[in-house]
Amino acid sequence: MRHRRIAFLILLSFGSAGAIVIEGPSSDDASRLPSTVAVARIYTPFGLTASGTLLPGGRYVLTAAHVVSCIPEDRIPNGLIEFPSCAGKPRCRWKAVYLHPKAADHRLSRIWDAALIELDNPISPDVIAGVPPTTKPARKDLMVHLAGYGHRGNGLLGDYQPPGTLALGRNFFDQGPTPELLLTLGLPQDYGPLLIHRFDPGKNEAHFAAGDSGGPGLVLDPDGRLRIASLNLGRHRGPSDHDHRLNGSFGELGLSLDASALRPWLQPFLSQHRQAPNIGN
Repeated sequence: MRHRRIAFLILLSFGSAGAIVIEGPSSDDASRLPSTVAVARIYTPFGLTASGTLLPGGRYVLTAAHVVSCIPEDRIPNGLIEFPSCAGKPRCRWKAVYLHPKAADHRLSRIWDAALIELDNPISPDVIAGVPPTTKPARKDLMVHLAGYGHRGNGLLGDYQPPGTLALGRNFFDQGPTPELLLTLGLPQDYGPLLIHRFDPGKNEAHFAAGDSGGPGLVLDPDGRLRIASLNLGRHRGPSDHDHRLNGSFGELGLSLDASALRPWLQPFLSQHRQAPNIGN
């Protein structure tokens, strides 16, 4: 089981999971782009990079479980969180890691691939305001802005330049996958809170690059409030992928986790702490 999870980590960290916009956002989208100050770049004790989002309270960063699941407890303090989009680029060390309870079950780990990193020094809302998850499941026609610190390169598997730079793209969720599609992805018919979307550069849709694992899909409420709609998990070859490479071409598929399904697990953590008055650098 340990070897299987390490292989999954390598797949998503080095070849699958910034949200890259092929041609850049249109002028209409630019006026509605969400803030990315709370989107964090994660440095693991193994030298890998990933992405995450600061939650309300300033103490926890939400990310994917496969980013942190294989890290020994004595190495956790070596992990680093950085917020490059925030003035001063504040940094924090890791204090602890908490996997979603179902992430430890190898049968469910691919679905409930979520984790929290507790910061050694919480962040004041005057520095960075945490972003809450959505309360309602994502709609099929919901447009999300996929954010993450993905590596940059020529799009070929393994050809990247870490650490990644923040990118912000857009895509739509497809919540009506066929049995054939689920079989292709190795998912059960009851695939729970997973969200599936296709990458189509012709429609200016975003796709993942290595380093985006754990980054958020962000949405803006009608009143302008920012929320986390989803958690980036990775990229996979789809049944119609024309070149069979993990490079964001048409037909490839992305998996995300519906953030609203995480609220029962997150709430006890968030209710323990109020937003802290200061930050350690």
